Amino acid sequence: MSMKASAIAVAAGLGLFLGANSAYACKGPHVQFSDDFREVDQTWGTEQDGDAVTVEDGKVKFKADADAGYAVLYGGALFDDADICVTVQMPNNFKQGDTIEAGPLFWAQDHSNYYYFEIDPNGKVALERKVKGKWVTVLGWRQIPSAKTGGGSKNVMRVTTSGNSITLYLNDTKVATVKGQQPDGGGQIGLRADSEKEKRDTWKFSALKVTDVAQ
Repeated sequence: MSMKASAIAVAAGLGLFLGANSAYACKGPHVQFSDDFREVDQTWGTEQDGDAVTVEDGKVKFKADADAGYAVLYGGALFDDADICVTVQMPNNFKQGDTIEAGPLFWAQDHSNYYYFEIDPNGKVALERKVKGKWVTVLGWRQIPSAKTGGGSKNVMRVTTSGNSITLYLNDTKVATVKGQQPDGGGQIGLRADSEKEKRDTWKFSALKVTDVAQ
């Protein structure tokens, strides 16, 4: 594995937050990047985004505009073969759970080109790819029995990449392995959350970590 952030074990102002879901976290022995969200690191490119992204008690809160999605990419490193995990907390209040989703981004080149592993409040997950600003479904929506559902529920989403292979997990339950297209030299990681048509929804992320891939 060639990781472009080998010198960045822990980004400035960021570190690993070990919570109750740590058993579901990445499996690689070497941490390449982690974020405890105790403060906003401007490497995420959020300095001019108002209240769309804020931090609170070790969580980063996303509040996208109504009927829209909001995404951030970490600009400090590129990752190729990697194990990526993050805890995603669903909005406390929502009306149409099948219209909103959130999750980690990976293999991102910019805001028009990335992969999006997403979960909705009903416990369904999917994998989409944004290519030149257009969405392509890589893995359609499917119900995961181990998903925790309802307002405020937390789930650990994990993505393992090796070559062009992508393996998805939810709460340590394997969802699927699919083929993708890894960018030359690796890609950025990120986070995204979407809101309902009539209101802004608040999603929270915590315990973001990237390790190498366990052998």
